[in-house]
Amino acid sequence: MVNNSCYRLLAGRVDQPTGRTNCLAAGGRLALVSTAEEMSALQAYMLRQGANKTWMWVDGTDAVTEAVWLTDSGDVMSYTGFTDKEPDGGVGENCIAVAVDSVIDIPCDRNAYVHYTLCEL
Repeated sequence: MVNNSCYRLLAGRVDQPTGRTNCLAAGGRLALVSTAEEMSALQAYMLRQGANKTWMWVDGTDAVTEAVWLTDSGDVMSYTGFTDKEPDGGVGENCIAVAVDSVIDIPCDRNAYVHYTLCEL
C-alpha cells in the first residue's frame, strides 16, 4: 500500500492497451503515479517483487497532443517523473514505462521490453 492505494504487479510481456485491459479485469486500473514520493515507493515495490531489471506500464499518454500527458480518464497529469532527457520519443513514443531507476516514454505497442503492468486496485 502506498498513499492509501493498493497495487498489483501483473507479469507478462504485453503492450500498454492490453496492460490497461488486464488491470480492468483484475478490478483496478493502470497505476497513476502522482508524486515523486509515490514513484520512489513504487520503484522500491518493484525491487521487492524481483522486477529490478525490467520495465512496467503505468498510466499516462501524450497520444492526443504531443507533450501533453493525460491520464486514462483524460485529465492532464500534474506529475510524470520522467528521467533527465525524457520524454524524447516525439510522436512515436506515447506511453510511460517505469524501471527501478528511470521513467521513459516508449511506444505503446512495445511489449518486448515491458515485462509488467502496475495496476492500482
